Amino acid sequence: MSGKAVFASSCSGCHTLTGHDTEARGGDLAIAKLSAADIESFVRVMPVHLRPAQEAAVAAYVHEEALRR
Repeated sequence: MSGKAVFASSCSGCHTLTGHDTEARGGDLAIAKLSAADIESFVRVMPVHLRPAQEAAVAAYVHEEALRR
C-alpha cells in the first residue's frame, strides 16, 4: 500500500496536507516541515495502528508533500 493510500485511509480523517492552517482537528501536517524520521515517530503515537512498512510509507509521503507546499 502506498503512503498516499495509507494517509487517505488512516490519517486524513484528522489531518490535512495543504500547507495552510486548516480546521482539521489534528492539524495540517505540511506546515511543520518535519523530517521523514520525525514524522515516522509521530505516526507511531497516533491512535491508528500501522505496520512498520506502512509507517515508513506514510512518513515519506507526508514529508514529500510538505516539501511541495
